[in-house]
Amino acid sequence: MKEIRYQLLFEGKVSPEDEMGTRMRVETRASFGPGLDPVLSTGAPAAVLEATVEPDEFGRFTEHGEIVFGGGTLAYASDGEGTIGESADPSLQYGHVVRRIEGGTGAFEGATGTIVSVFTVGENAMMRDSQSAVIFLA
Repeated sequence: MKEIRYQLLFEGKVSPEDEMGTRMRVETRASFGPGLDPVLSTGAPAAVLEATVEPDEFGRFTEHGEIVFGGGTLAYASDGEGTIGESADPSLQYGHVVRRIEGGTGAFEGATGTIVSVFTVGENAMMRDSQSAVIFLA
């Protein structure tokens, strides 16, 4: 079993996925820096995350999505509920979520592990997501 770790900053946007705003769409990208495992970065200039978020009225949410890396894709779902709320900066909300890796494609087929995300969302719906992950490849 191979263990891979990464820390990346994803940036992008959040937008309503339906007319009622009961589901949100997240689309972000993270540029690769030096020192990443080649399975993450080879063949791609950046990682791309696309997710669906289902918020509730109490500042909590569930999420499922996919991250595309050079070696394939990682599928994930929130492990419990994430939270989002006000920050010290009135123009930003901030939150966190723990994501459970549920497999993937290519080099990530059968992958397990955890992604921890701490993020902010601005008034302009722009998101900055600091991720730290441990991935186990079968």
